[in-house]
Amino acid sequence: MRLRATLLVLALATGAALASSLVQRFGPEQAIFCALGKSVEGYDIYCPKPVLNGGWPAPFLVDEPGVSVPNRLSFVEDHWRSGPFVADIAFYAWLVAGAGTALRRVRSDRRGDRR
Repeated sequence: MRLRATLLVLALATGAALASSLVQRFGPEQAIFCALGKSVEGYDIYCPKPVLNGGWPAPFLVDEPGVSVPNRLSFVEDHWRSGPFVADIAFYAWLVAGAGTALRRVRSDRRGDRR
């Protein structure tokens, strides 16, 4: 029974982490969108801009402007960062497990069970 509960918490947390990719914002990561030319000294001049990233609280999906459609996130084409994704799963697992514990306590208090 304990294993089933753990797997359910992990499944819900993974789903919530994936759904959090809908929370999108620009920056602080930057990427080069275009080359402006060369300076007088012969150095290349680029125009870095903040890129779109998705995921909350830690962004795990980052837009790759040279590969995919700019300012649109895609799980297939854009840069996937596994560290922040695992951190998001851990955060949502903590929330789901806490909510489950709170629900069990409310249920037991309503039944009159005292532990």
